[in-house]
Amino acid sequence: MQAYIRLTGETAQAELTALADWLSREDEFRGRSAIERPEAGPGHMGGISEVVIVALGAQGAGTVLAASLSVWIRHRRPSADIEVTGPGGQSVKISVRNVPEADLEAVLRRVLER
Repeated sequence: MQAYIRLTGETAQAELTALADWLSREDEFRGRSAIERPEAGPGHMGGISEVVIVALGAQGAGTVLAASLSVWIRHRRPSADIEVTGPGGQSVKISVRNVPEADLEAVLRRVLER
């Protein structure tokens, strides 16, 4: 099972790299997360739809990812918006500027706990 995290906005690429770095330092996700960069077709520069893919192997890994993401968002306060797609295909788009910190982890957990 995998979760997909996409960031959009002016700082998305830098924030995506920072998020991948953050997850690589988490014991649960070390070696289980990577940035997917689709190949650019002829005449295209590419890089627009990069995502962080996280393998959710263990039971409860979705809960751990929701907690880790909410901490990263609180500390980083990225200006990029975040779309998280859980293993069941359910997704949520979060405009970090509009979600109260108290609700953030619960929203992420609903998508990732499948």
